[in-house]
Amino acid sequence: MPYLKLFLIPISILYGLIVSFRNMLFDFNVIKSKKYDVPIISIGNLCVGGSGKSPMVEYIVKLLSDFSDVAVLSRGYGRVTSGFHWVKLSSCVRDVGDEPLQIKRKFPNVSVAVSENRQKGIKKLLVHKCQVVILDDGYQHRWVKPGLSILLTTYDNLFINDYLLPYGSLRESRKRADRADIIVVTKSPKPLLPLDEYRLKEQIAPSLNQKLCFSHIDYKAPQMMFDSSTTNLINKKIILVTAISSSKQIVDYVKEKADLVKHFEYRDHKFFKKKDVLKIIKSYTQINSEEKLILTTEKDASRLAVFENEFKTISFAYLPIEVKFQGNINFNELIINYAGKNKNNHQISITKNAVCS
Repeated sequence: MPYLKLFLIPISILYGLIVSFRNMLFDFNVIKSKKYDVPIISIGNLCVGGSGKSPMVEYIVKLLSDFSDVAVLSRGYGRVTSGFHWVKLSSCVRDVGDEPLQIKRKFPNVSVAVSENRQKGIKKLLVHKCQVVILDDGYQHRWVKPGLSILLTTYDNLFINDYLLPYGSLRESRKRADRADIIVVTKSPKPLLPLDEYRLKEQIAPSLNQKLCFSHIDYKAPQMMFDSSTTNLINKKIILVTAISSSKQIVDYVKEKADLVKHFEYRDHKFFKKKDVLKIIKSYTQINSEEKLILTTEKDASRLAVFENEFKTISFAYLPIEVKFQGNINFNELIINYAGKNKNNHQISITKNAVCS
């Protein structure tokens, strides 16, 4: 199999030439990127999926929501609709995508919209007087020039060690990290040792005008799917259901806390069918224990929630996550200072809550 993968190298070279030509057109203003008067924060990555964009979007929304009228604009990956759509609490996953709906339900007062055309999407958001726009997965969308560009890369799969599609998972050359103002190494170990931080800085080699930050995932108490109660994993037998790009971290976490009996692992953003749900429930009922639980991710929960009738007699929960920062750079300060200085020339002060965890 590794030898067969070598045949993908010529395709990767051709793909790289096409992407480089496109970037050159933007670099030399043959195709112009549109600038906006309001702060635009772009969050993205160089690789395909799995870098933690949605938790980072939620982190920044939470950070800025007390100071500004924040809006989130996403492409709405996996939706069956097209064009611009406001994401409402009553929206369907198929119409707006799972991640935008998850963000809207966690932050009901924040404007969330989906549009494959980011320029048209931003124009509609500005009509509604949004003061800060967060672009979800906007790193390759060069039709818009963000004021602050955040590039994410995972600790276990740094972009500097990856290759272009289809041989690797990079959407564009690793050299294009030069467009980022902040590079965040996500899913880092906790705690991050100073020697490890130094090693990563040497490997990534950010330029003088780039900031390098480190974040890790904090798992919260499992939240029951269809009521407001929480539970725990200790001594429970777990059926884990994931449809995300990389489930290694959650699998490791569950194994530390409980007995992982079965893991149903599906492709990223899968729309579950009733036969999938019945198969999961069958495995649950075969466990001879009162202390058992079906567990899924927060993102997958929005797609599984439509099967409430099937799960009504089942102990079913999702695992909320939260981004935490560590290291020598104050990420919160970078975000708030940018948004404050660019919001009608009004400086937002940093409160006690706006410090790195």
